[in-house]
Amino acid sequence: MKYNYIASDNSAGDAETLGVADQDIYVYKIFFGAATGGKVTHLYNKTVAGGHASGMGSVSTNSLAWSFTQPTFAAGLEQVNVVDFGDSPLQLNGGACHTDDDKVTIIWEPVDEAK
Repeated sequence: MKYNYIASDNSAGDAETLGVADQDIYVYKIFFGAATGGKVTHLYNKTVAGGHASGMGSVSTNSLAWSFTQPTFAAGLEQVNVVDFGDSPLQLNGGACHTDDDKVTIIWEPVDEAK
């Protein structure tokens, strides 16, 4: 297993790269260490995804494989601390992540190393 930790908002720059280009990976879990209401996390089916100075609302969604928005806590909805793909991990080609949330950890591994 491998992991990538994103300390804070990375939407203005390039997305965090997970695997390498043309390497299929499985994403198993995503942990939100400081979940904040309304924050967005994108996983891409590619290794390079450019950011935008205006933030998550303006990043390109080309090759977007998965998107998640934290519930609005002020509306009484509970925060999500873990997304677990369980027995059906999310398969990506290389994979990359943009988020405007803080302390996000992605657990993944190359398909050819999966047990």
